[in-house]
Amino acid sequence: MRKPTQCVLWNEVGLTPETLDLEMVRVFVRSEHIERDLLKCCECGQLYFHEWYEHISFKHDDDMYDTYIPIETEEEIQQLLDTKTSADLAKFLPQLHGSYTNNKNDGLRWIEKPEDF
Repeated sequence: MRKPTQCVLWNEVGLTPETLDLEMVRVFVRSEHIERDLLKCCECGQLYFHEWYEHISFKHDDDMYDTYIPIETEEEIQQLLDTKTSADLAKFLPQLHGSYTNNKNDGLRWIEKPEDF
């Protein structure tokens, strides 16, 4: 995947899923604990494969994860759709990744190398 350096999101600081200006293009999966869709930046048109995943916990609030992967082609979309688990998405870099774990919103940040997770 290529770095979306032309996208305003690439250099933005303090991003949250609520502050992203993204438009829904296509829905791939909608269920209780996972959503996968294609989003487009309203400012520059960059496409992002998005996954929201909720990990159920019986000891504390559920953990939630958002992953936004910049894409350019239908082939890239298909590669991402072919992943079996959310963890498999970690090999597609760069990606904008965020989590809500241990009752704390960690915000969104760009992951460019595996050791950034």
